Amino acid sequence: MPLRENLPLTASQFANIGEKKLYSDSAARNTSVILEVLSQYLPEKGKVLELASGTGQHCTYFAKTFYNLEWQPSDIDPKCLDSIKAYIQEGDHENIRTPLLLDVTACDWAKNINGYDVIITINIFHLISNREMKNLIRESSFALKSNGYFMIYGPFMRSGELISDQDFKFHNSLTNYDQEIGYKDDFDILDEIEENNLSPEAVIEMPANNLMFIAKK
Repeated sequence: MPLRENLPLTASQFANIGEKKLYSDSAARNTSVILEVLSQYLPEKGKVLELASGTGQHCTYFAKTFYNLEWQPSDIDPKCLDSIKAYIQEGDHENIRTPLLLDVTACDWAKNINGYDVIITINIFHLISNREMKNLIRESSFALKSNGYFMIYGPFMRSGELISDQDFKFHNSLTNYDQEIGYKDDFDILDEIEENNLSPEAVIEMPANNLMFIAKK
C-alpha cells in the first residue's frame, strides 16, 4: 500500500520511546487478548508471517510465548522496521527473523515470500482501500502452505452497519482523510476469504468491538 502518513489522530499513532523504538497504546492493550485466540490455532512448530507489524510490540510479545515458532515481521515504513529491530535486539529473540520491507497490498509479493504455516495481520484493514484489501487477502492465500491459517484482527462493520458511536466517529475520521480507507464489512471479508481458496473457520468477537477472522487454506 502507499505509505499513508499524517493519518488523523483517531488512527493508531506511534510514540517515540527511544532512539528508534516506537510504542502503540492499542498494541499494548490488545496483545494479550489476541494471544488467547492464537493459542487455539497456532501449530507447535512452523513459520509465522506478520503483515504490517508496526512497532514490533505484537511480534516480540507473541514470540516469547510461542518460542518454537519462527516469526517473520514485516512493514512498509522504515521507521517501523527500525523499531521492530530495536525490540528484537532488546529482547534477544532468536526465533524472530530480520523484519522485511514489504508492501502487503501490492500484487505478486507472495511469489518471493511464501511457505508460511500462519499469516497474521492486525489493525490494518481499516487503513487500506478495498482494492488493497483484495490484494492482501489474495497474496496471503498464495503465501500460505496447505492447511495454513490466515488471521485478521481489527475493527469492522457488521452487515454494513457501524455498531457504536465510537466506531461511527472513527470510521468517519478515516474517510474524511481519505475516501478510499475506513471500516470494511465483515461479509465482504468473508467473501474475499472464500474467493481465495480459504475456508472461514471462525469470526470471533473481541474487546472494543473488534473482530478476529480465522481462515484455513
